[in-house]
Amino acid sequence: MNICLYGASSPALDCVYFDAAEEFGRLLAQHGHTLVYGGGAQGVMGAASRGAADAGGKIIGIAPSFLNVDGILFDRCTEFILTDTMAERKAAMIAHADAFVMAPGGFGTFEEFFEVLTLKQLGRHNPAIAILNTNGFYDKLQEFVLSAVEQRFIRSACLSIYALCPTPADTLTYLEQYDPAVLDVRHLKNI
Repeated sequence: MNICLYGASSPALDCVYFDAAEEFGRLLAQHGHTLVYGGGAQGVMGAASRGAADAGGKIIGIAPSFLNVDGILFDRCTEFILTDTMAERKAAMIAHADAFVMAPGGFGTFEEFFEVLTLKQLGRHNPAIAILNTNGFYDKLQEFVLSAVEQRFIRSACLSIYALCPTPADTLTYLEQYDPAVLDVRHLKNI
C-alpha cells in the first residue's frame, strides 16, 4: 500500500513529534508499505522518511522544483517526482497514494489533509484517512469538529470518514484494517 503522510517541515519542534514520525516511517516500511510524502528532509516529514529509509522501505518524494535546493529535500528517496507548482504536487501525492495520514503540522498540512478529507466526503474517493495524534496535538481540532457537528455544519456520519489515532502503531493498524466496502460515502454531503 502507498501511504501518503502530511506533516510539518519545521526542524524546531519538540522531539516527541520527530520520534513518533520516525517510528511511523519505520513501521510502514517493516510492513512492506511505501511512503509517499512531500519530499522534505526536515521536520516531521524528514523524520518519517528517515525511519522508512533506515528500515529499507520504498519512499516516493514529491515536491515542486523550486524547493530543489541544498538541504531541503530528502536525498534517500527511492523515487522523486518534481512538479512545477504546489497544486501539481498535491495532485501527484493524491494520485500516488492508497491511504492518507495527517501527522502534526501547520497550515500546509491542514490544507492538504482537508482536501483529501473533503474529496472523501464528496464521494470522489474512499481511502483510509488517519490522524496521527502524537502527544494529543489534534485534540483541539477534534473538539472543533465535534462542535461543528453539534451545530450541524458537519453531518455526524462524517466522523466515520477518518480515524484519530494516538500512536504510530494504532495509525498503521487502522490503515491496514480499513475496508472501504464498509463505508458508503455517497450520502455524506448534499450537493
